[in-house]
Amino acid sequence: MDTSIFLTHLKSYVDVPEEEFRAFLTLLVPLQLKKDEHFYRAGEVPRYSPFILKGCLRQYVVTDNGDEQIILFNEEGNWAGQVGSMRTKTPTNVYLQALEDCEILGITLDHIDLGMARFPWYQRYFLKKYPADHARLLEQANRLKTESPETLYRQLLNERPSLVLRLPQYHIANYLGVRTETLSRIKNKIARR
Repeated sequence: MDTSIFLTHLKSYVDVPEEEFRAFLTLLVPLQLKKDEHFYRAGEVPRYSPFILKGCLRQYVVTDNGDEQIILFNEEGNWAGQVGSMRTKTPTNVYLQALEDCEILGITLDHIDLGMARFPWYQRYFLKKYPADHARLLEQANRLKTESPETLYRQLLNERPSLVLRLPQYHIANYLGVRTETLSRIKNKIARR
């Protein structure tokens, strides 16, 4: 597996000595996930927090009426874990499913803690990254509740255009909370401008 995207990601937050990066990689497990396979399901305590080297996954919940609602897409260069669930040993209420074949580096909670004890740069990274991710998720959840589907789609086009190109329209529509036909109308409206 090519881990250069992981090193680039880490270096965007902290300085990482090359030799220590190689040692740190021994704490992670290389995993493959086939399209449509689940990494974890609601009701489970995830074993690993996954860093995505290749592919795209969706995090979703199942509503009270049995419908799936996508809450987040996770692409290359991002974590998709439920570290809080892992730390408290509380089952997650979220599903994580591959939308494409994926290559992942998984880390257990014990190895997260060991990494922070052995590598000061990883502790600094974790202390920067975890609160930033939490704030981003809260902001995204707020946007999903308050913004119009058209505004959300425009933001998706501006911030993550690769998703619009690589994912089926029904996944994008589900994420926006609209039907596929409504998304088609939004796309047509934007194209006419």
